Amino acid sequence: KRMYEIDYFLEAVKEVKSEVETRQYENGGGGDNNEEELGIRTSAPNYEASIHEALVRARERGEADESRVPVEKHNFVLAIRQKLGEKVPKKRSRASRGADDDDDLEVVNENNIDDVHKFKCPITGMLFEDPVRNKVCGHTYSRAGLMQMVKNRKKTCPVPGCANNRVSLEQVEGDDEMVLKVRRFKTREDAAKRRRELEYDDDNEGENERFTVIN
Repeated sequence: KRMYEIDYFLEAVKEVKSEVETRQYENGGGGDNNEEELGIRTSAPNYEASIHEALVRARERGEADESRVPVEKHNFVLAIRQKLGEKVPKKRSRASRGADDDDDLEVVNENNIDDVHKFKCPITGMLFEDPVRNKVCGHTYSRAGLMQMVKNRKKTCPVPGCANNRVSLEQVEGDDEMVLKVRRFKTREDAAKRRRELEYDDDNEGENERFTVIN
């Protein structure tokens, strides 16, 4: 959504700029100076209000544009969701379903199916907390786990097969991408847990309705 807001703002600025240039041209190229030379007092233009009004108009035009791609279907958004292993819309071809209009199907990229192991620190065996990425070998660890490893004078990367045997705190930097991945993973897990609980409650209610207690 922010991407569209930036586009609307730039469109509004261009509109106001065009209006100012038109006004200057109509005044003979001198703009407000010509009015001052003629002894006409003018107040300073309120460009902030003009841009705000133009922004409202640009937003209304954008939201009314049927060809505008919804934010959730924007290529940039889809690429991020796919990288995080989330469901992304995928269109079926006409040949696969006859002459119907395109249907958006939510599918999960097979390469990004949740695997809890990829969200766990190779040192602590727990979900990443304050993850840091090694700039040398590209592997990620929990900061506390790495600090404990360094404190124990261990320098070999704990990921099997990694040849980096000089791991140090100087080699790592914050892994913001992993922070987001773990957060989204936890969100999906919580949602799945709530769905299972609701299904369990519904099943129990169905079972209870089958029996009538007679006193």
